[in-house]
Amino acid sequence: MMREAFGLITGLGSGALWGVNNFLFAIGYSVLITAVPMPDFALFPLVGAAVNDVFAAVALLFWYGMRGRLSGFFPQWKQRQGRAILAAALLGGPVGQACYALGVIWAGPSYALVITASYPILGCLMANIFLHQPMKRPMWLGTLFVACGAVLVGYLPAQAEVSFWGILASVVAACCWAMEIVLATWGMQEIEPAAAITLREVISGSVLTVLAATVLVLNSIPMLPVLSGVAVSQVLWLAGAVAGFSYLLDYQANHLLGCARGMATNATYIIWGVALNVLFADASIRSFEWLGCLLVFVGVLLVAYGFEGGEK
Repeated sequence: MMREAFGLITGLGSGALWGVNNFLFAIGYSVLITAVPMPDFALFPLVGAAVNDVFAAVALLFWYGMRGRLSGFFPQWKQRQGRAILAAALLGGPVGQACYALGVIWAGPSYALVITASYPILGCLMANIFLHQPMKRPMWLGTLFVACGAVLVGYLPAQAEVSFWGILASVVAACCWAMEIVLATWGMQEIEPAAAITLREVISGSVLTVLAATVLVLNSIPMLPVLSGVAVSQVLWLAGAVAGFSYLLDYQANHLLGCARGMATNATYIIWGVALNVLFADASIRSFEWLGCLLVFVGVLLVAYGFEGGEK
């Protein structure tokens, strides 16, 4: 019971911190884009993910070092579970983010969002098949509610011509993010969540930085202004650090609760994001955003408390 309660608290905490990250990153990115106008909206997901993961990795490494645990950090990766975490890092970070960026380019942000929002459902399905984690009917329904709520809150009108390749890239991104959770959850059977997420962010931040730099060069965007923009936007640093600890709590929740309830509690970031924008950015909320938040809330309740009840 204590394990379950702690898992729910960490999952909800990860959602709260991710909501704060999104809010801070939007502020920091506005500074960056003013200093370095990017000609293509689709560059944002890739560059943004690289910046976020680099500062998340720095924060986690510093925190890990302050605990005096760095000496035992690297030997863990000789285990088979360590290689699973490595694969999770590559799938969830560089591969998933690159495919999402391609989905935005070729299908538009609206279609990319709708498709990738299905990753909790895919993650639950994969966890049920590969990890034999039980899923009751209320949990499936709750996961569907969470995915639909994410679509309603984040929906944007179509801004690009839809292509088959854009749809395919978005599907691959959703599969990568789902498989990341499954691989990481399996790997954390032997490796502590703190070590797992630290490695994940170090690998993801490094590879995404190289990938983003390559894309910027190919688009003839000078690297120095980009680096200068990141350097002067301390809000981006804070956003990345917050993201690191959100990831830490998310991995901990998946380790304690299983994939379904871990992903569902993390999805409360949607509600936090809307609340922060209303409170501090004077944003107005559309009616379907209210509906989206309600669906997420109900979905989280169904997943969190539907574990024991119902039929499989």
